[in-house]
Amino acid sequence: MESGEIPEILKIPRPLQEKFFNAAEEEADRLLKRVGEIEKLIDHLSKEVSRGISRIRLRSDWRDMTIAVVDGSDTPAIDERIGVRFGLYAAAYKLFRGEDPLENGEGYLGDRLNEQIRVSRETFLKVLDLVTTYLERVLAEYLLTQSDPYVDLLILDGSFLGYRAGCSLVKREQIELTEPVTGKHFRTVYDLISEINALTERIAGSGRAVGIIKRVPTEAIDGYIRYRYGEKEGVNLSDRALLSLTMSPGEVFSYEKYFGARLRIDALSWYRTVARDPKVRDKSPEVILREAERRVKVQLMADLTAPTSRKSRGKESQDSILKVADRLSRFFVMTREGLPPICVEVPDTVLERENLLDNVLSYCLETSSPVTGLPKSLDLVDDLVSLPRGLGRDFVTEVEARLLMRGVDSRRLVALFSRFNPQKDEY
Repeated sequence: MESGEIPEILKIPRPLQEKFFNAAEEEADRLLKRVGEIEKLIDHLSKEVSRGISRIRLRSDWRDMTIAVVDGSDTPAIDERIGVRFGLYAAAYKLFRGEDPLENGEGYLGDRLNEQIRVSRETFLKVLDLVTTYLERVLAEYLLTQSDPYVDLLILDGSFLGYRAGCSLVKREQIELTEPVTGKHFRTVYDLISEINALTERIAGSGRAVGIIKRVPTEAIDGYIRYRYGEKEGVNLSDRALLSLTMSPGEVFSYEKYFGARLRIDALSWYRTVARDPKVRDKSPEVILREAERRVKVQLMADLTAPTSRKSRGKESQDSILKVADRLSRFFVMTREGLPPICVEVPDTVLERENLLDNVLSYCLETSSPVTGLPKSLDLVDDLVSLPRGLGRDFVTEVEARLLMRGVDSRRLVALFSRFNPQKDEY
């Protein structure tokens, strides 16, 4: 807040001010109590997860590697001011030799969706998200197969399967979309999902690609504690929050080391919810975990495989994307004091290559931003490609202006606008 600026809370009626100030005091008391409870947990948690934590084995090979970073962005809303829908999307990459950007080592792709996609607003937004992911994966595969110089390591912004959520709700929708950048035609949303699946499989199978995930809601450690020691021992903290309390800079957490076996992280994250289901609540922990695993697989199939009517076609390719989910490992890396650890998603193909994981972890640690804890390269590409919130509005205004310049009667534009009452940008 700038000097001399009046706080917004002081602009509302005094009785409401008092209510909100009292509410703030109550929230501070509640959170202080929660902090006290967490303090008591720290010693216990540190001992519990310590077997999954080790020091990063620092390597310097990454300094001579060509490293590509890929990210995408789309407008956070659609704008229907002139009776048509627009959504803007873009993807970008940047090449580095170790930590140093390469001259002319960047590229951009981008375009728009419009009213040709005749679906609900919610489906339109999901399609926009999927098209952005598609463009990211197109760039990533190009860098891994055709780039000069040869790319030793490719970093995706996000999870390999980060596009999965919500696909089951929209995959049957007809879109008849010809994506303008690549010229590829998609008859249904599932056709688009299927193409992303295929690109993702090839990228994960390259042995040279990892994902860095910024927002990680998983609660697999909490699920494992409940599975091993009982429901009452649960800690109700996300893995990221819990590890923030127990890790130091330069350390890495491995789920596989912690579990002592390869258990499904996503199933353990569902363990608490499944354990409260009356159908299995009184069953053994093993039965509850198997049920959680079953539900995870069902959801993966629902999101990533073809609609039932098309299951007989391409079954092998459907199964292969599910295998990708089984072959991804996650590691948390504490890069900076006072910041939460970052999550690195690694396919088995990377783990099979000598010293590559150690180089990835060393790269994350030694190039970390003091602001975000992420590799500086990822922050840089994110800044390059991020589309401003108001860009969709500006784009529509530009379309409107060009129509007026071409002699379209403003009354006809008003008629178009009147479809929405009152006229309002949607964000």
